[in-house]
Amino acid sequence: MRVLLKEGAEATADAILVLRQEAETTFEALSGRAAPDGGIVAEASYSTVAQAVNAGAREQATQTVTAKTLLKQVEWMARALSAYEIGSKIGLHITAHGWALDYSEARRINRAEGLVEGDMIAVGPTVSPKRFMNARGRVISLNDESALVELEAGDRDRLHRATGKEQAKHVSFPLVCVEKVEHT
Repeated sequence: MRVLLKEGAEATADAILVLRQEAETTFEALSGRAAPDGGIVAEASYSTVAQAVNAGAREQATQTVTAKTLLKQVEWMARALSAYEIGSKIGLHITAHGWALDYSEARRINRAEGLVEGDMIAVGPTVSPKRFMNARGRVISLNDESALVELEAGDRDRLHRATGKEQAKHVSFPLVCVEKVEHT
């Protein structure tokens, strides 16, 4: 499971970071201690995370902070971190509308690495519009930022049923939205 850890720390209740309970303008460890500087993306086993969540809930021991609420925060953070490489630095910054995770020092996972013309791809959840999510096709051409893909007939039919509009056979997708898959 992807977690955000204090730099140089092991996955414990004092090191796994989530958004602060009260204000959500800084990170805090599961134990409740503030961690304003952000952390590093790491991988931890689910059992290690569960132990840290339980320890954090015991340390905080309040009506509003339970193991269940902490686990929801850890799972939310895992989804937010899923697109970034292990070791990436993640921070938090205040915006006009509240806050946002700061990925400026993070490295995205290149899921399209080694992609060449003729490869099969699947479109991931970062695509917009979302109706293309899980579509598959064959790469027709590539450039530095996108891939022109010939969508499979079944996916074109699915998109036609969903939108009521005929779907183009060839669609261009940003490389960050596609992932190379094995031929089926």
